[in-house]
Amino acid sequence: MHSARGRNPHRWWVTLVQAAVLSILIAIGMTWAGSTYDHPIEGSIMAGMAAPECAEVRAMRAGALLLSRQPENEVCRSFYLYRTTFPDAADDPPSYMASVMQDRISEFRQLVGYVCLLWLALAGVVIGGTCVVRLGYHRYRCDTQQRKD
Repeated sequence: MHSARGRNPHRWWVTLVQAAVLSILIAIGMTWAGSTYDHPIEGSIMAGMAAPECAEVRAMRAGALLLSRQPENEVCRSFYLYRTTFPDAADDPPSYMASVMQDRISEFRQLVGYVCLLWLALAGVVIGGTCVVRLGYHRYRCDTQQRKD
């Protein structure tokens, strides 16, 4: 049975392009979600940046672990750990969010090519497996029809 429009002579190319585009979109979405998960914007660090009692932590040099003592205040502790861990740590919310976004973009650019190749390979395996199954079914069906005749 054929459709009223007839058969598309390029249906395999259309299927391959659709699979490639879908694979690339899934790869981009998964890579961005992964980089967002790996580099979250911590609310406790943002609260420490905004708190007036954390002025000492804000004034200290970024990455200077041994030059200052850890604050007793719970609000400032996460901000202190952030400031002492990274040598380029920000001290205000806009620059912190820009730094986190830059880390996300950097990770995304580093991984998106590999993830796209993986998804394209997976789509190729699925399409190839489907073709093999359809070819096997077609040959089996033709064999059984020839035996009946």
